[in-house]
Amino acid sequence: MSMFKRLLVVTALAGSLLLAGTAAYAIVTVRSGSVTDQQQFVHDTNPFTTGSAAFVTVPTSWTSMTITSPHMFDARFTAEARCAGNAGWCSVRIILVTPAGVITELDPVVGTDFAFDSAPADTGEGHAIERTSAVMAPGSYRFGVQVAVVGGATAAWLDDWTFTVAAVRP
Repeated sequence: MSMFKRLLVVTALAGSLLLAGTAAYAIVTVRSGSVTDQQQFVHDTNPFTTGSAAFVTVPTSWTSMTITSPHMFDARFTAEARCAGNAGWCSVRIILVTPAGVITELDPVVGTDFAFDSAPADTGEGHAIERTSAVMAPGSYRFGVQVAVVGGATAAWLDDWTFTVAAVRP
């Protein structure tokens, strides 16, 4: 190998190591499906408000789906939202309850790190979250939307929302 090629390889390796050493650590997940076999839609025009720092379920958001073969789930929640307080944010997550009764946050699993809306409150605007599951075994599953206030926020208000869940063949 020529001296120039060696220098080029060494420079490329050093650059790669430098970038790897300074990059933020993130988990990237890629999923793809072929056909959506089922969809469930839930709507509510009545406002829901909470001041809980722990996740609470939007009571009317529950929906269920039974699959007879392995599927992934794709869930989306859109709402008019306001987040009250002098600082912080209001977080939303989408959960799945397995046939065994285990509650699982859909991916990406980030807990309260997802800011659906931020304080201080405004007049309200539209917001959205979309989450997916890994391939799940046949069975009956329940889905819900949960909300919590974080970091100084005092109340989360959700109105005129739609919650959609789809079963997608892997």
